[in-house]
Amino acid sequence: MVLFGALLASSLAWDISDTFNGLMMIPNLIGVIALSGLVCKINKNYLDCQKGLDVAPILSVFPEENKE
Repeated sequence: MVLFGALLASSLAWDISDTFNGLMMIPNLIGVIALSGLVCKINKNYLDCQKGLDVAPILSVFPEENKE
């Protein structure tokens, strides 16, 4: 790839680089969307603990590990 990039015109090499960097966004967005519900739940639990409400903190994603 280095040799291929060195032989290309600089604008084409940058365009290809930008395209593949942009494509890396797709799996990251899938992960963010898939985990957004869990993040909201953990964030609400944290804020409730900070307010002094009597809630058990979420220590793990797995409910059986939170009981320890």
